[in-house]
Amino acid sequence: MPSLSAKIPPISFSDLRRRAISGDLTGRELRDYFAPDDAKTKPFAPAFKLTDLVDKEGKRPTARTVTRLYFAAESGVAPAPGGVTRSRGGARSTTAAAAKMRVLAEGDSWFRLPNLSWPTSYPDDLVDVLRKAYEIPGVAMWGAEIGPMVTTQKKNYLVPLGSGLYRHFIFSGGGNDVLASVGEHVKRRDAPGTNPVDANTFIKASFDGAIGQVIGHYETLGGHVRSVVNPKATLYVHGYGHARPRPGGEYIGSKLEVLGFDATSSLARKIVAAMVDRFNVRLKSFTAVQNAAHTDYKIVYVNLRPALTAATDWNDDEIHPSDAGAAKAAAVISEKIAANTPSA
Repeated sequence: MPSLSAKIPPISFSDLRRRAISGDLTGRELRDYFAPDDAKTKPFAPAFKLTDLVDKEGKRPTARTVTRLYFAAESGVAPAPGGVTRSRGGARSTTAAAAKMRVLAEGDSWFRLPNLSWPTSYPDDLVDVLRKAYEIPGVAMWGAEIGPMVTTQKKNYLVPLGSGLYRHFIFSGGGNDVLASVGEHVKRRDAPGTNPVDANTFIKASFDGAIGQVIGHYETLGGHVRSVVNPKATLYVHGYGHARPRPGGEYIGSKLEVLGFDATSSLARKIVAAMVDRFNVRLKSFTAVQNAAHTDYKIVYVNLRPALTAATDWNDDEIHPSDAGAAKAAAVISEKIAANTPSA
């Protein structure tokens, strides 16, 4: 068996691409050939670059190309000796997954985060935890937006659903419009007509319009799921949680500070919570309307907010659950799946 301290050899870009697509890279090779590209990383969408161990062969691959290649490589990381792979948080999976219930998952970074621990460590996502109990294919991806997911990328879930293998379909979408929209839809701290004791007075009317667009995409999603008849899959949707702004936080805190708020204040947290609450109200109403109008299939609304109330439930990036939070949120989803699975 080769030593874990053995030096990773250089590789050509063409060989890296071939091995990444074929799932022939080890976890260590993934870390040695790819690195986070901080200059190109955006909210909800980490980017990657090639390290000096990769011979680019005179080519200049874009950050988008390298990031897609990284994602392909991560999806098929070669097993370690003994047929066991290790995901974020040290969770183990084996070929025993074949005996698990199949669940389809499509969504954003709450369902798929990079498998990185250097130099930035990403926490477990919800699917990492759910894979301990279910067989879930790698469809979701960080940075995914709900509009493209239900239009140009709809085959990502329609093809698997059409295979007849999935009776449960969990979906995560709209986070960009809710958690990442603070700078666009929140008024300044000193704006006329606002009241520090009422967080809702700081939320612009434009936010309700943005939520309406998101719900429109969920209606499209519902129509797609209804179109698959063999079998009819139960659709599960969630509305995220009360994210915690931090001083200088890239996604929420810094945007609130530009608007004159103290990111650590109770008011700042209440504004974010109010925005998340509005989305949950609309999402829950959507499921009720859909279930009343279409009795031949079912949508289950999953409220994750009560599971993510402690500071330790949130990662230090502000908008993702921590390992502990992901475990709690995944448990809520798992309970909903169990409640909607006929007993044998």
